[in-house]
Amino acid sequence: MLRRGPFLAVLLQGLPLAIGLASHAVVNLVDLAMVGRLGDDAVQSAHVASTWNFLPMIVGQCVSTALLAQLSQQLGHGDVDGARRRNARAQTWMVWLGLLVGLASALPAALQVDAVGVTGAVRADALHYLVVSNLGCLPMFVMMQTTAAMRAAGEAAAPLCVLLGANVVNLGLDLVLLFGWPALGIPSIGVVGAAYASVASRALAAGFAIWWLRRPGHLLPWRSVAGAAASVTGPLLRDAWPQSVQIVLRALVVVALTVIVQQHFGDDVTVSLGVTTRLDTLVLFSSLGFASAATAYCGRAIPAGLVWPARRAGVWALLQSMAFGAVFVWFYQWESGTVLRWFLPEPSAVTERATDTWFGVAAWGQVLGAGALGAIGAVHGARWMKAPMLVDVVAFALAGALLWLSVQTDSTLRDYYRVLVVGMAIVAAMQLGLVLFGRWARPVRPEDLPA
Repeated sequence: MLRRGPFLAVLLQGLPLAIGLASHAVVNLVDLAMVGRLGDDAVQSAHVASTWNFLPMIVGQCVSTALLAQLSQQLGHGDVDGARRRNARAQTWMVWLGLLVGLASALPAALQVDAVGVTGAVRADALHYLVVSNLGCLPMFVMMQTTAAMRAAGEAAAPLCVLLGANVVNLGLDLVLLFGWPALGIPSIGVVGAAYASVASRALAAGFAIWWLRRPGHLLPWRSVAGAAASVTGPLLRDAWPQSVQIVLRALVVVALTVIVQQHFGDDVTVSLGVTTRLDTLVLFSSLGFASAATAYCGRAIPAGLVWPARRAGVWALLQSMAFGAVFVWFYQWESGTVLRWFLPEPSAVTERATDTWFGVAAWGQVLGAGALGAIGAVHGARWMKAPMLVDVVAFALAGALLWLSVQTDSTLRDYYRVLVVGMAIVAAMQLGLVLFGRWARPVRPEDLPA
């Protein structure tokens, strides 16, 4: 990996990962397009449930990123046997964590749905959708952890195949579960069919990923390795919780906007938000590909004393994430009406105007947010997890204060979306400053690695 410069290293591993993660977002969008054929109520239900389901998924994503950083550093120091022992234990540990988080997040589902304020059939479907999605944390966690090991080993094609395979199966199951298959006597189960399809497809993909890591000859196999057992619980949780705080901050922005829009502008604008925020996942998910590539590169570069290349990797991850995301936003702007009708064949005039406003203003805030995530990936490669979190806390506090001031005044929808862009610009600028001037890029000694 270090034979390439930081630009190529981030691009050549980050681009396939960005495509794979974007494909996951595409499946979510196809889900929404199919759900849109069931009516506005179905779109609202799916949006409310998906927004809350994002929170437990944060845990799995952050733990897998922590594992990626730790394995990359050990491989950078040449400790292959230690990395293998750590990976074997971490994979099994993630299975138990998925079970625990799935059960714990399903219990308060009714409170989460009720907090948004939806009622009637929308509430019932959102609750069912959320419970199924939360209980499906287990296969998703396994997918995240296994593909993290693949990325640490320098693989790009294997994790891409896992993600693409899961998404193809998901689409097929969507057709059957959402609309039924009368010829085989399979009835439609409505909007919750999308949740069942996602869980089933992820389970199949997780099984394939486990098989891949258990093959003889894999650099980081999921099987017993001779030697002292590696400690994983403490190091993984210590490295994961700051990231969890960071992603929770981002999720809370969407939750806050959903509540504000529902209370101040009504159902039609909430429906628009359900479509536009799903479309923005293409921007944000793809940025995690470039962030992961920066993490893997810096995890190996820092032990080798390559301080300036590590910083440049963070800058390139930021710029590549933003460029990749900007392509989607430009397309959304040019084809706003067409894109909306992919999901809602007959949108109201209010929904159309709200969607145009999002694509013209708020979506650029998501591009800035994608850049911040890309830059953070480099810092995570050095296992500096708390510094980016503290930067985010300060930046999002400023953004939250601006949003609160907007709520106190007679603000328009465009005003709220402008606040979002300003807030994300603050976040991106502060994270870029950390990449360029922070002390995170100092070389790591072997004794600094987790036990």
